[in-house]
Amino acid sequence: MRYSYVLNHGIKIIIVKVIGDLHTNDVAKMDKEIRIKAKELNYKIIFDFRETKNYISISDAYNWFSNNYKNSFFNLCFIPVVKISNEKDKSFFQFFETTMINRGVNVKMCADEISAYHWLENID
Repeated sequence: MRYSYVLNHGIKIIIVKVIGDLHTNDVAKMDKEIRIKAKELNYKIIFDFRETKNYISISDAYNWFSNNYKNSFFNLCFIPVVKISNEKDKSFFQFFETTMINRGVNVKMCADEISAYHWLENID
């Protein structure tokens, strides 16, 4: 898995482009790094997963924050995040979205950038 990001200072969003195979440990490390940067800058995040293949289990998705964000990192889960999915992994990202919303996390799964920007504009 590879990723790169761009800081959009005008609208205070970090746009992350992810390419390759998604495995739990790699994605968790990337997610935490980007969330820490977003917290420091008071930015929101868009993760673009359209050029990826998911290998993260449903169990890992269900336990994402309890497994990866303990103690001092817990506040990172409240940063508003949009995940743009490819069609093949859409159901996985919808499950992840539902699980996170049930835990009070600001997350949304979108099909494109326009939907992502619109959702983030309306989140405080």
